[in-house]
Amino acid sequence: MRTQSQATLRRARMATALLTTGLTLGLALGLLGSALVAGHHSPAPATDLEAAAYSPPRYRMVQANIKAGMPTARFKKDVRKVLDTAPDFVTYNEVNNRRAADLAPGRYRVWRKGGNAYRAATAVAWDDKVWKATAKGLHRISNKRGKPDGQRLHWGIRYANWVTLEHRSTGKKVSVVAVHFAPKSKYYGDLVRPSAKALNALVKSLAGRGPVMVGGDLNVQYGGSRYPRDIFAARHLTPSYDVTHQVPVTHGRASTIDYVLARGIARFATGNQRAFGLESDHNAVSVDFSPLPVGSTSGSAKVRFGPGTVVTDPGLSAAEEQSVLRTVLKAVNSAQRGATVHLASRVATNARVVRALKQAKSRGAHVQVVTAERTTTDQMRSLQRVLGKDVNKQSWAVARPDGYDGAGLRATVLLVSRTGATPAFAFSSSTQMSPSAGKGRRAGYISVTKESYDKLLKPFFSAVGRRVRAS
Repeated sequence: MRTQSQATLRRARMATALLTTGLTLGLALGLLGSALVAGHHSPAPATDLEAAAYSPPRYRMVQANIKAGMPTARFKKDVRKVLDTAPDFVTYNEVNNRRAADLAPGRYRVWRKGGNAYRAATAVAWDDKVWKATAKGLHRISNKRGKPDGQRLHWGIRYANWVTLEHRSTGKKVSVVAVHFAPKSKYYGDLVRPSAKALNALVKSLAGRGPVMVGGDLNVQYGGSRYPRDIFAARHLTPSYDVTHQVPVTHGRASTIDYVLARGIARFATGNQRAFGLESDHNAVSVDFSPLPVGSTSGSAKVRFGPGTVVTDPGLSAAEEQSVLRTVLKAVNSAQRGATVHLASRVATNARVVRALKQAKSRGAHVQVVTAERTTTDQMRSLQRVLGKDVNKQSWAVARPDGYDGAGLRATVLLVSRTGATPAFAFSSSTQMSPSAGKGRRAGYISVTKESYDKLLKPFFSAVGRRVRAS
């Protein structure tokens, strides 16, 4: 397929980053390292993103287009490579001539409607020991006839297979959709936009059951002029690339046409995205989703945070519009006696955050706050009455605008030596802790490595004129 030039693609990616969350890619990589994406020829580096125990458990999804014409032995090799990543869900493309038993060996199960090559071309597989299917179905995506001489199938006829799954331990439900858009052709035209609208209709029908995950080859370049961003946005269907700000090659030398998308992505920390090579002419795409505590900000000694990117979605619910703020509150509220909470924010005027900081101090945690405010606010005075102003003590709250800027701190950096069951919690966001922190499109990065924690601890203390040796 024809692809855009590298320069055009870079401009599209930059525009996407600015329009979605306004995050700085460099600092994002500084916090999370290089683990989010691995190229076709590069194995994913071993990081805490691979080893972390998620609680609630992480959901791993893999999208795999396994070329229809490959010999069976090569096809089975690709399936083994996909399943060796221990996914919860897999979406397959081009599998109309493959046996169900080969698509889902062992503990896995698979669904596709079957009956003809068009309906059986996509499939959803899942780990049956973790998930049970509660509903299954088929949805037509496009229905355009037209094919060159000698071609057996009309490529403009496409279906999506879907399954609603229930977690056997938690009872949480997720719907998974496998889709494959038709490539642009002179025989039937460009079906990307009508196919996206048809997919939206399916997503809308499934959304009442919980988050909807979509995997598929959409045959359109991410960020290109034909990419149907406006249509997906209408149903809050967000590609993982929008969240991670990483766009791996999935086909050919420069194409990104395979996707994992989610409706309800604000309910998850999204991380460990990577592409990995197959025998197929496509790379598989793997993404981890760690469920966030959307409904509550109360603290707990048992809370465990997984690393990844947290985003909000103001089009869904009030709770999902506050995912970034709630992550901050949950982390502060889960800090127990003896832990140290370091908060740097350009402003600290959010009443809920100020209250949580005071309560952490009353539980016996050490609380240290630095802002870039040039005028002493009522909230800062309130914090200083509880925490004091001496930066050489264990708890304090001060405004250091010049030091803040000189240290290069982001709008918010939250470090907690131990929050709940998670040591070395580090959170970085372009959102300051003002009254508007729980509104609009926001994003932030979570890491749970000592390396990331130490890396942000140094500029935190630099902002108040202290030099420290990381623990």
